[in-house]
Amino acid sequence: MMTSEHIEYWHNPVLPGIELSRAKFTQFEFQKHIHLDYHVGVVSHGCQQYCHKGNTYLLAPGSISTLNPDEAHNGQSRSAEGYEAHVLSIPAHYVKQVSDELNQGELFFNSPLIDTPRLQFAFLQLHQMLTSTQQFSSLEIETSMMTFTTELFSKHSELQPVKQNITTGLSHQQICQIRELFHDDLSHTFQLETLAVKFNLSKFQFLRAFKKTVGMTPHAYLKRVRLEHAKKAIINGGALSDIANQVGFFDQSHLNKAFKHAYLITPAHFQRRVL
Repeated sequence: MMTSEHIEYWHNPVLPGIELSRAKFTQFEFQKHIHLDYHVGVVSHGCQQYCHKGNTYLLAPGSISTLNPDEAHNGQSRSAEGYEAHVLSIPAHYVKQVSDELNQGELFFNSPLIDTPRLQFAFLQLHQMLTSTQQFSSLEIETSMMTFTTELFSKHSELQPVKQNITTGLSHQQICQIRELFHDDLSHTFQLETLAVKFNLSKFQFLRAFKKTVGMTPHAYLKRVRLEHAKKAIINGGALSDIANQVGFFDQSHLNKAFKHAYLITPAHFQRRVL
């Protein structure tokens, strides 16, 4: 049972203006209030009860709460056991970028509660990434945020029946340019905006075009390239800490985690097998 009221706040420097929080409440009740930003929330334990436009909703694991700016609501625990909530506050200027990419006017969520466990899981992964003390590249953070918010608004907002812009993929020459950039300097910190500008695209357009052509995000592709180079470097011998730095990982621990996730074996174990 949760025994104390507690709330934490974060701002990730890669995403200015976006606020994150995690709270554990048992007896605390939110009185009727509004937000200036769009709020997306998930309960990982327990259940929150809230009132929105005269209707009562129950936010439990598996669902997502979506609130537009200036929509009055309250909130309290459904039971004496309390609940744990994770919240993402998205400013209007960020949502405007999403609406532009979807060829829409102003976007609004069409329901205060979404019962989609898969999307809830994606939200919790994103929230953990943005609040973690573990290091993540700006390319990975921006990609994850854009992917989640674009899917959320495209499937759960009031889209107008206008002709959508068709996102074409990148040409073979463009993909070759990106591959050369990645392979030539694996330790470089790549920015999504910098990559997009090279092809006169917005960050959203570049992300979607790259994924359509390659079948994975720029971050996922770059991560795999780095791992493949790390694998070859390990076979050739060398200190794992040096290899980690050479191929663009923050440190050996970062390489260990990514390597094991990709190949089901640690770099050290792999090194013992091949040397």
